[in-house]
Amino acid sequence: MRWLVVVAMLGCSASDDIPAPLISALNPNHGPPAAVIMVTGQYFCQAPVGEDPACDTVGTVNFGAVPGIVSAYTDTAIMVEVPDGVAGQVPVTVIAAGRASNSVTFTAE
Repeated sequence: MRWLVVVAMLGCSASDDIPAPLISALNPNHGPPAAVIMVTGQYFCQAPVGEDPACDTVGTVNFGAVPGIVSAYTDTAIMVEVPDGVAGQVPVTVIAAGRASNSVTFTAE
């Protein structure tokens, strides 16, 4: 008896084995527009673990629907300015390589 095995290759991207960006904390988690905060977490670069912590390309940090102004960006920490036009409690997310992180609440004063 002969067996025929067919293997189908599905399209994969380089980041399939890398989890989506993950925010651990915002420091501070409140402040006025123009304040600079640090977003800490993992997988912001969307690069395999063990590679250079600096990113070839940077993602965006959104305060609700409003993007913040990023001043420093590594795989585990982002320095970002709170944008004008946000007030009250807003979800902060990181978008890297088209993938969205979890959201963490920031209170704009």
